[in-house]
Amino acid sequence: MNIDYISIGNRIRSARIALGLSQEQLAEKCNLSTSFIGHIERGSRKMSLETLVALCDILNVSADYLLLDSLPENDMILNGILNETKKKGSLHYARMTTIIKALAEIIDKI
Repeated sequence: MNIDYISIGNRIRSARIALGLSQEQLAEKCNLSTSFIGHIERGSRKMSLETLVALCDILNVSADYLLLDSLPENDMILNGILNETKKKGSLHYARMTTIIKALAEIIDKI
C-alpha cells in the first residue's frame, strides 16, 4: 500500500484552516516547529505516530480521515454527544438530531 503524504498534508492543512489556526499556532500546540508543519502539509516529510495522534487531537479529526480521507462509521465524539442528549429525554434527542442534520445541510452549501 502506498501512502499518499501529499493528500494527508492537504487534509491537515484544510482542517487547520477550518479551525482558523496558522501553521505557527498549530506547531506551538503540537510542540513542533513551524517549518516541520509546513513540510507535513506539503507531504515532503513523514511524521511520527505521536505527531499524527497530536494532530488528530488538536485538529479534532480522526486518523481515518487524515490517512484515508474517510470518516469512521461510529464517530466517538458524535456518539458521546448523542448519548448524553438521550439521557435528557427524547425531546432533547430529537432536537439535537434535527440540529445536526441542519448543520450538515448548511455545510454542504458553504
